[in-house]
Amino acid sequence: MNTNSYDWQAKSKQIKEVYGLRHRPDILSHRTSALEWANGMRKLHFVILGDDCKFWVVCPADASRLIKAGYEYAK
Repeated sequence: MNTNSYDWQAKSKQIKEVYGLRHRPDILSHRTSALEWANGMRKLHFVILGDDCKFWVVCPADASRLIKAGYEYAK
C-alpha cells in the first residue's frame, strides 16, 4: 500500500461537506488540465484555486459558495 498517494476522492468528499457544496469538486493538479476539464463539461463549470495547491472544478453554485468562503477563481 502506497501511503504517499493523494486520496482525491476522500479530499473531494471532505471539501463538499465542509463548504456545503452541491457536488463533489473534481480535483486536478495542473491549471491547464483543470481549464480543459471545465471547458469539456456539458454544463458551465468554473476552476477554483484550492487550498491544497490543486485546482477544483465546480458548478456555478458551488463556485459562488467557495468565493464567499474566500477562494479565488483560477486565472
